[in-house]
Amino acid sequence: MKDLEAALASDDAEERRQATAALVERNPEGRTRLLVRALGDVDWRVRKEGVRVAAEVGEAWGLLPELVDALCQGENVGLRNAALEVLERLGPRSANALLVALPRVPSAARKFLVQALGFAGGAGVDSLAQLSADPDPNTAQAALEALARIGGARAEEALRAHLSGGEPIQRLAALEGLERLEANVSVEALRPLLGDRLMRRMALGLLGFSSDPDAGPVLLAAMQDTSTATSAEAVRSVGRLLARGGPAAAEVGEAAAGLGADGRRALRVLAAGGASDDLRVGAVWILMLARDPEAAGEAAALVSDDRLPPPALEAIRAWGADGVEAFLHAQEELPPSARGAALEIAVDLASESEQEARYADGLRAALRGALASQEPRLIVAAARGLERWAEAPDAPRLVEVALHVERARGAAGRTLEALARRHPAAVAEALEGVALDGPGGAALLPAVAAVGGEAAFDRLAQALNAHDPGARRAALIALPSLGGERAAELAGFALADEDIDVQAAAVRVLAQLGEDGLGGPQLRLAVRASAEPVAAAAARALGRLADRGAIPALRELVSEGRRGVAVAALEALRAMGDDAVDELLVEALGSADSELVKEALRAIAQSDTPRRGARIALALEHSAWDVRQLAASLLGRLGGPEDRRALEERAEREVDAGVQAAIERALQGPVEAD
Repeated sequence: MKDLEAALASDDAEERRQATAALVERNPEGRTRLLVRALGDVDWRVRKEGVRVAAEVGEAWGLLPELVDALCQGENVGLRNAALEVLERLGPRSANALLVALPRVPSAARKFLVQALGFAGGAGVDSLAQLSADPDPNTAQAALEALARIGGARAEEALRAHLSGGEPIQRLAALEGLERLEANVSVEALRPLLGDRLMRRMALGLLGFSSDPDAGPVLLAAMQDTSTATSAEAVRSVGRLLARGGPAAAEVGEAAAGLGADGRRALRVLAAGGASDDLRVGAVWILMLARDPEAAGEAAALVSDDRLPPPALEAIRAWGADGVEAFLHAQEELPPSARGAALEIAVDLASESEQEARYADGLRAALRGALASQEPRLIVAAARGLERWAEAPDAPRLVEVALHVERARGAAGRTLEALARRHPAAVAEALEGVALDGPGGAALLPAVAAVGGEAAFDRLAQALNAHDPGARRAALIALPSLGGERAAELAGFALADEDIDVQAAAVRVLAQLGEDGLGGPQLRLAVRASAEPVAAAAARALGRLADRGAIPALRELVSEGRRGVAVAALEALRAMGDDAVDELLVEALGSADSELVKEALRAIAQSDTPRRGARIALALEHSAWDVRQLAASLLGRLGGPEDRRALEERAEREVDAGVQAAIERALQGPVEAD
């Protein structure tokens, strides 16, 4: 001990810190005294090490009385703060020692014990509730803060008791605590404080967590308070009410419709920027509920930044047709991103209206102006919006956008596809001579297919030879909209593409065409693809189409045992009820591919063959642990005497802990298979 004691008295702070850390390992006599010395060291690094050690060994060493004494002494502030930090880390484990010490400590030190009780959990709530009314204001204040830290129904009850009386500073502390706990307090309970200039702002903040329907009107009225800070707090609280939903939020929605000109003007000031995000969102949300057209621009700005929560977006949507002109007018003065959002909102509102034709000319003019701009975000919004509103003259610009504006390619392509169904000749003319290679060409190919006719087939066939694999895939995906034998023929050619993703797309297209009785021969060819994902996808597609002509090829795939492909082929054969499945399943049990073996085991377990238990038991000898584990679970479900004997016999030899556990569960009774 002497060397550690000497080290803790050294002039070198690092030596003292290392000696503190060594207390746990060396466990010397007088260890608690040495640790308390470290907690009161003049150097913060030594105290920090002491806190770490004390939190680790405090209970085992019986250190709690010393920590309480350190907390109550007034000579060494560093020691007191360190003791408080240790007690905070110990949490509920320190509660009893603190409660026992409360009656005996001097009144001047009691507030430090009370502060520590705030970290001790619910055990000290009743004592803190009593101490919150202590004659010593410091103790009472500390008790209120501790109650807010602990929380819970009893703590909230104690805090509420201080709202109607006591010292102003304690009422403020109670308000702060209840707001921290997001407590649900009624307007009636807060009404005396709402008329108190000192308490009003904080009481309004607490109302933001209330479920009282009267909270909304009170807050809306407070938004017109002459104090900027008070009115802002009311707006912030309304935002909280709206975000939480419920009766109070519903009442705000109804009351907002009657908001006067002064109230709207004040909210627009907050919404226009310079305020915090929560204030801006709250102000805009209220204005949207009030259907204030002059706030449409600020709403669009928040939408463009993805700052409005879904319920606030619903408030915009609730405008219906009445909001179209407001957002169309607002977009004229907005920066590109917000302008695009305003256009999208206007389009959505018009599309949901029974009077959409009334707004057609204004929408088209605004969207065409945006489409002609050089701002990508604005072009994207315009291309999306025109999907419903585009006319024949819009086709050339949409083609240009798909080719040259990367962010807008998808939107322009979809709009052209929709336009082609309404005005095929105009779209065909706009596409004439356009190279359908690269990402831009890929975006245009659905529109080519939508135009239809033999010319569309010719252009898709040409695109299947494009340099860009993305364009080749897009050409394939467009084929089903044309349909027919030629579509199946072109998709079949794509099975030989050098790109695996293109081959896989060809299989998906053939499967889609197969629903019309086409593509079967090509899919049977695809199961022989060298790429396993392609062959597996083709096998599953044949199974879904119940193409019994593919059964011989699928049987061969199972026997070959290619990883993944054999599993897909087995699934397809089972789906078609192939008579040879039983034999193939037994054969598959000997595969080195554990996934194939597990698929075979599941299929055997679902069959009605009398030998299924014996066949599953064979897999208990498989080299893969996951196969043995599944076999054990399946045998547990069967639960017959022979199944149990097989499990018991394997249990004596099994070395894998997971499999052994599965066997034990299976022997306890029928279980669900993994």
